Amino acid sequence: MKKRILTIILMALTLTGCTIQNSAPKKAKSTVKTVKVVKHRQNKKKQAKYQVSEQVWRIQQDGVDLYGHLYLPQNLAGKKKAVVLAHGLAGNYRDLANYAKNLASQGYVAYAFDFPGGAKNGQSTGVAQENMSIFTEEQNLQTVLTAVRNRPDVDRNQVSLLGESQGGAVAAMLAAKSPKAVKSLILLYPAFSITDYAQAAFKSAKQVPDKVNLFGFTIGQAYFAKLFKYDLLQQATKYHGPVLIMHGTSDLIIPDTYSIKANKKFKHSKLYLFKNVGHDFKGKYQTRAFKLIDDFLQKDKV
Repeated sequence: MKKRILTIILMALTLTGCTIQNSAPKKAKSTVKTVKVVKHRQNKKKQAKYQVSEQVWRIQQDGVDLYGHLYLPQNLAGKKKAVVLAHGLAGNYRDLANYAKNLASQGYVAYAFDFPGGAKNGQSTGVAQENMSIFTEEQNLQTVLTAVRNRPDVDRNQVSLLGESQGGAVAAMLAAKSPKAVKSLILLYPAFSITDYAQAAFKSAKQVPDKVNLFGFTIGQAYFAKLFKYDLLQQATKYHGPVLIMHGTSDLIIPDTYSIKANKKFKHSKLYLFKNVGHDFKGKYQTRAFKLIDDFLQKDKV
Protein backbone atom coordinates (compact mmCIF):
# COMPACT_ATOMS: atom_id res chain seq x y z
CA MET A 1 0.00 0.00 0.00
CA LYS A 2 2.86 2.36 0.92
CA LYS A 3 4.52 1.53 -2.39
CA ARG A 4 1.37 2.45 -4.33
CA ILE A 5 1.02 5.76 -2.49
CA LEU A 6 4.70 6.51 -3.12
CA THR A 7 4.43 5.92 -6.84
CA ILE A 8 1.37 8.14 -7.11
CA ILE A 9 3.17 10.88 -5.17
CA LEU A 10 6.16 10.50 -7.49
CA MET A 11 3.88 10.83 -10.51
CA ALA A 12 2.36 14.01 -9.10
CA LEU A 13 5.80 15.43 -8.35
CA THR A 14 7.05 14.77 -11.86
CA LEU A 15 3.96 16.45 -13.26
CA THR A 16 4.95 19.63 -11.42
CA GLY A 17 8.29 20.14 -13.03
CA CYS A 18 10.78 17.28 -12.74
CA THR A 19 12.77 17.10 -15.99
CA ILE A 20 14.43 14.04 -17.51
CA GLN A 21 17.82 14.29 -19.21
CA ASN A 22 17.84 12.97 -22.78
CA SER A 23 20.53 12.79 -25.42
CA ALA A 24 20.89 15.94 -27.50
CA PRO A 25 18.46 15.95 -30.43
CA LYS A 26 19.68 16.34 -33.99
CA LYS A 27 19.56 19.87 -35.33
CA ALA A 28 16.78 20.96 -37.68
CA LYS A 29 15.63 24.20 -39.25
CA SER A 30 14.14 26.05 -36.30
CA THR A 31 14.23 29.38 -34.51
CA VAL A 32 13.65 30.47 -30.92
CA LYS A 33 12.46 33.86 -29.70
CA THR A 34 11.92 34.99 -26.12
CA VAL A 35 8.79 37.07 -25.69
CA LYS A 36 8.50 39.61 -22.90
CA VAL A 37 4.94 40.90 -23.15
CA VAL A 38 4.54 44.57 -22.32
CA LYS A 39 1.78 47.07 -22.92
CA HIS A 40 2.52 47.94 -26.49
CA ARG A 41 0.63 48.50 -29.69
CA GLN A 42 1.84 45.19 -31.16
CA ASN A 43 0.16 43.24 -28.35
CA LYS A 44 -3.29 44.61 -29.05
CA LYS A 45 -5.82 42.13 -30.37
CA LYS A 46 -6.41 42.36 -34.09
CA GLN A 47 -9.65 44.00 -35.08
CA ALA A 48 -12.29 41.44 -35.98
CA LYS A 49 -12.95 41.14 -39.70
CA TYR A 50 -16.16 39.16 -39.22
CA GLN A 51 -18.90 38.68 -36.69
CA VAL A 52 -18.83 35.16 -35.24
CA SER A 53 -21.67 32.68 -34.96
CA GLU A 54 -21.43 29.71 -32.60
CA GLN A 55 -23.25 26.41 -32.81
CA VAL A 56 -23.08 22.90 -31.35
CA TRP A 57 -21.76 20.26 -33.72
CA ARG A 58 -21.69 16.58 -32.79
CA ILE A 59 -19.60 14.05 -34.69
CA GLN A 60 -20.48 10.36 -34.32
CA GLN A 61 -18.34 7.43 -35.37
CA ASP A 62 -17.87 3.84 -34.14
CA GLY A 63 -19.90 4.35 -30.98
CA VAL A 64 -18.12 7.58 -30.04
CA ASP A 65 -20.14 10.80 -29.79
CA LEU A 66 -17.89 13.85 -30.00
CA TYR A 67 -19.42 17.05 -28.67
CA GLY A 68 -18.01 20.41 -29.67
CA HIS A 69 -18.73 23.98 -30.67
CA LEU A 70 -18.30 25.30 -34.17
CA TYR A 71 -17.29 28.93 -34.63
CA LEU A 72 -18.05 30.45 -38.03
CA PRO A 73 -17.29 33.81 -39.65
CA GLN A 74 -20.59 35.37 -40.68
CA ASN A 75 -21.23 36.50 -44.24
CA LEU A 76 -18.07 34.92 -45.63
CA ALA A 77 -18.94 32.84 -48.68
CA GLY A 78 -17.02 29.98 -50.26
CA LYS A 79 -14.66 27.39 -48.85
CA LYS A 80 -12.59 28.60 -45.93
CA LYS A 81 -9.46 27.64 -44.05
CA ALA A 82 -10.16 25.81 -40.79
CA VAL A 83 -8.54 25.07 -37.44
CA VAL A 84 -9.34 22.14 -35.12
CA LEU A 85 -8.59 22.86 -31.46
CA ALA A 86 -7.64 20.15 -28.92
CA HIS A 87 -7.72 20.83 -25.16
CA GLY A 88 -5.44 19.43 -22.47
CA LEU A 89 -5.95 16.68 -19.89
CA ALA A 90 -9.01 17.36 -17.68
CA GLY A 91 -9.94 20.40 -19.76
CA ASN A 92 -12.83 20.82 -22.21
CA TYR A 93 -13.73 22.77 -25.33
CA ARG A 94 -14.30 25.94 -23.29
CA ASP A 95 -10.59 26.18 -22.52
CA LEU A 96 -9.91 27.05 -26.15
CA ALA A 97 -13.13 28.92 -26.93
CA ASN A 98 -11.39 32.32 -26.95
CA TYR A 99 -8.83 31.05 -29.45
CA ALA A 100 -11.61 29.60 -31.62
CA LYS A 101 -13.62 32.84 -31.54
CA ASN A 102 -10.56 34.87 -32.46
CA LEU A 103 -9.83 32.55 -35.39
CA ALA A 104 -13.41 32.77 -36.65
CA SER A 105 -13.31 36.56 -36.41
CA GLN A 106 -10.35 36.46 -38.79
CA GLY A 107 -12.18 34.29 -41.33
CA TYR A 108 -11.44 30.72 -40.25
CA VAL A 109 -13.84 27.91 -39.47
CA ALA A 110 -12.86 26.81 -35.95
CA TYR A 111 -13.99 23.74 -34.03
CA ALA A 112 -13.24 23.03 -30.37
CA PHE A 113 -14.49 19.78 -28.83
CA ASP A 114 -14.41 17.62 -25.69
CA PHE A 115 -12.18 14.54 -25.68
CA PRO A 116 -14.29 11.59 -24.44
CA GLY A 117 -12.74 10.30 -21.23
CA GLY A 118 -10.20 13.13 -21.14
CA ALA A 119 -12.42 16.11 -20.42
CA LYS A 120 -13.63 17.38 -17.07
CA ASN A 121 -17.35 18.19 -17.27
CA GLY A 122 -17.18 17.23 -20.94
CA GLN A 123 -20.16 16.09 -23.00
CA SER A 124 -18.50 13.66 -25.42
CA THR A 125 -19.11 9.94 -24.81
CA GLY A 126 -17.84 6.58 -26.01
CA VAL A 127 -14.53 6.34 -24.12
CA ALA A 128 -14.56 5.72 -20.37
CA GLN A 129 -12.30 7.97 -18.33
CA GLU A 130 -10.32 4.95 -17.07
CA ASN A 131 -9.74 3.83 -20.68
CA MET A 132 -8.56 7.18 -22.03
CA SER A 133 -5.00 7.66 -23.25
CA ILE A 134 -3.12 9.86 -25.69
CA PHE A 135 -3.73 7.12 -28.24
CA THR A 136 -7.53 7.12 -27.85
CA GLU A 137 -7.39 10.90 -28.09
CA GLU A 138 -5.34 10.66 -31.26
CA GLN A 139 -8.11 8.50 -32.77
CA ASN A 140 -10.74 11.02 -31.65
CA LEU A 141 -8.79 13.88 -33.18
CA GLN A 142 -8.44 11.95 -36.43
CA THR A 143 -12.23 11.54 -36.55
CA VAL A 144 -12.72 15.26 -36.00
CA LEU A 145 -10.07 16.23 -38.55
CA THR A 146 -11.71 14.05 -41.20
CA ALA A 147 -15.16 15.47 -40.44
CA VAL A 148 -13.94 19.07 -40.65
CA ARG A 149 -12.08 18.41 -43.90
CA ASN A 150 -15.28 16.97 -45.36
CA ARG A 151 -17.42 20.01 -44.56
CA PRO A 152 -18.72 21.80 -47.68
CA ASP A 153 -17.65 25.19 -46.31
CA VAL A 154 -14.04 24.11 -45.67
CA ASP A 155 -11.06 23.89 -48.01
CA ARG A 156 -9.96 20.35 -47.16
CA ASN A 157 -6.32 21.17 -47.97
CA GLN A 158 -6.24 24.14 -45.60
CA VAL A 159 -6.99 22.61 -42.19
CA SER A 160 -4.60 23.22 -39.28
CA LEU A 161 -4.42 21.73 -35.80
CA LEU A 162 -4.07 23.72 -32.58
CA GLY A 163 -3.48 21.87 -29.32
CA GLU A 164 -2.71 22.88 -25.75
CA SER A 165 -0.81 20.78 -23.20
CA GLN A 166 -1.76 17.11 -23.71
CA GLY A 167 -3.90 18.17 -26.67
CA GLY A 168 -0.75 19.66 -28.20
CA ALA A 169 1.11 16.37 -27.91
CA VAL A 170 -1.86 14.53 -29.43
CA ALA A 171 -2.12 17.04 -32.29
CA ALA A 172 1.58 16.59 -33.05
CA MET A 173 1.19 12.79 -33.00
CA LEU A 174 -1.62 12.97 -35.54
CA ALA A 175 0.20 15.47 -37.76
CA ALA A 176 3.20 13.12 -37.86
CA LYS A 177 0.99 10.25 -39.02
CA SER A 178 -1.25 12.23 -41.39
CA PRO A 179 0.97 15.04 -42.71
CA LYS A 180 -0.97 15.52 -45.96
CA ALA A 181 -4.18 16.20 -44.03
CA VAL A 182 -2.63 18.86 -41.76
CA LYS A 183 -1.73 22.23 -43.27
CA SER A 184 0.12 23.49 -40.20
CA LEU A 185 0.50 22.84 -36.49
CA ILE A 186 0.13 25.20 -33.52
CA LEU A 187 1.25 23.98 -30.09
CA LEU A 188 0.62 25.75 -26.78
CA TYR A 189 2.86 24.43 -23.97
CA PRO A 190 2.66 20.90 -25.50
CA ALA A 191 3.01 17.94 -23.11
CA PHE A 192 5.92 16.17 -24.78
CA SER A 193 6.94 15.18 -21.26
CA ILE A 194 4.24 12.50 -20.85
CA THR A 195 6.32 9.40 -21.58
CA ASP A 196 9.29 10.60 -19.51
CA TYR A 197 7.02 11.31 -16.56
CA ALA A 198 5.29 7.93 -16.77
CA GLN A 199 8.60 6.08 -16.96
CA ALA A 200 9.95 8.04 -14.00
CA ALA A 201 6.90 7.30 -11.87
CA PHE A 202 6.61 3.58 -12.66
CA LYS A 203 9.19 1.04 -13.81
CA SER A 204 6.68 -0.86 -15.92
CA ALA A 205 2.99 -1.07 -16.76
CA LYS A 206 2.61 -3.83 -14.17
CA GLN A 207 3.43 -1.40 -11.37
CA VAL A 208 0.68 1.04 -12.33
CA PRO A 209 -2.33 0.83 -9.97
CA ASP A 210 -5.84 0.39 -11.37
CA LYS A 211 -6.52 4.09 -10.90
CA VAL A 212 -4.28 7.11 -10.44
CA ASN A 213 -5.68 10.39 -9.14
CA LEU A 214 -3.87 13.38 -10.58
CA PHE A 215 -5.00 16.74 -9.25
CA GLY A 216 -8.54 15.49 -8.84
CA PHE A 217 -8.75 13.77 -12.23
CA THR A 218 -8.74 9.95 -12.32
CA ILE A 219 -6.87 8.09 -15.05
CA GLY A 220 -6.54 4.33 -15.40
CA GLN A 221 -3.91 1.76 -16.31
CA ALA A 222 -4.85 2.15 -19.97
CA TYR A 223 -3.35 5.64 -19.91
CA PHE A 224 0.08 4.19 -19.15
CA ALA A 225 -0.08 0.86 -21.01
CA LYS A 226 1.81 1.92 -24.17
CA LEU A 227 3.95 4.67 -22.69
CA PHE A 228 6.82 2.46 -21.54
CA LYS A 229 7.84 1.51 -25.08
CA TYR A 230 6.96 4.79 -26.74
CA ASP A 231 9.17 7.83 -27.30
CA LEU A 232 6.63 10.64 -27.59
CA LEU A 233 9.13 13.39 -28.33
CA GLN A 234 10.72 11.37 -31.11
CA GLN A 235 7.48 10.15 -32.71
CA ALA A 236 5.48 13.37 -32.45
CA THR A 237 8.10 15.60 -34.08
CA LYS A 238 8.20 13.84 -37.45
CA TYR A 239 5.78 16.31 -39.06
CA HIS A 240 7.62 18.34 -41.71
CA GLY A 241 5.06 21.10 -42.22
CA PRO A 242 5.07 24.54 -40.55
CA VAL A 243 4.97 24.43 -36.73
CA LEU A 244 4.42 27.24 -34.23
CA ILE A 245 5.22 26.50 -30.56
CA MET A 246 4.55 28.76 -27.58
CA HIS A 247 5.63 27.97 -24.03
CA GLY A 248 6.03 29.84 -20.74
CA THR A 249 9.48 29.83 -19.14
CA SER A 250 7.94 29.45 -15.65
CA ASP A 251 5.71 26.48 -16.54
CA LEU A 252 5.81 24.09 -13.55
CA ILE A 253 3.57 21.46 -15.16
CA ILE A 254 5.55 21.00 -18.39
CA PRO A 255 9.03 22.55 -18.36
CA ASP A 256 9.84 24.65 -21.42
CA THR A 257 12.88 22.43 -22.03
CA TYR A 258 10.56 19.96 -23.77
CA SER A 259 9.42 22.55 -26.29
CA ILE A 260 13.03 23.62 -26.82
CA LYS A 261 13.93 20.01 -27.64
CA ALA A 262 10.89 19.59 -29.87
CA ASN A 263 11.71 22.80 -31.73
CA LYS A 264 15.11 21.37 -32.61
CA LYS A 265 13.56 18.14 -33.86
CA PHE A 266 10.79 19.59 -36.05
CA LYS A 267 11.99 20.35 -39.57
CA HIS A 268 10.25 23.73 -39.90
CA SER A 269 9.30 25.25 -36.57
CA LYS A 270 9.42 28.45 -34.59
CA LEU A 271 9.35 28.57 -30.80
CA TYR A 272 8.28 31.59 -28.77
CA LEU A 273 9.18 31.47 -25.08
CA PHE A 274 6.95 33.67 -22.91
CA LYS A 275 9.20 35.01 -20.18
CA ASN A 276 8.04 34.38 -16.58
CA VAL A 277 4.73 32.85 -17.74
CA GLY A 278 3.34 29.57 -16.39
CA HIS A 279 1.08 26.87 -17.78
CA ASP A 280 -1.78 28.51 -19.71
CA PHE A 281 -1.87 32.01 -21.18
CA LYS A 282 -4.22 34.62 -19.75
CA GLY A 283 -4.90 38.29 -20.40
CA LYS A 284 -2.16 40.09 -22.33
CA TYR A 285 -0.31 36.80 -22.87
CA GLN A 286 -3.32 35.27 -24.56
CA THR A 287 -3.69 38.40 -26.69
CA ARG A 288 -0.06 38.05 -27.73
CA ALA A 289 -0.66 34.40 -28.57
CA PHE A 290 -3.62 35.41 -30.75
CA LYS A 291 -1.39 37.73 -32.79
CA LEU A 292 1.36 35.14 -33.20
CA ILE A 293 -1.21 32.57 -34.35
CA ASP A 294 -2.86 34.99 -36.78
CA ASP A 295 0.48 35.98 -38.30
CA PHE A 296 1.60 32.36 -38.53
CA LEU A 297 -1.56 31.16 -40.24
CA GLN A 298 -1.47 34.00 -42.76
CA LYS A 299 2.04 33.00 -43.76
CA ASP A 300 1.72 29.23 -43.16
CA LYS A 301 5.45 28.96 -43.16
CA VAL A 302 8.33 29.32 -40.73
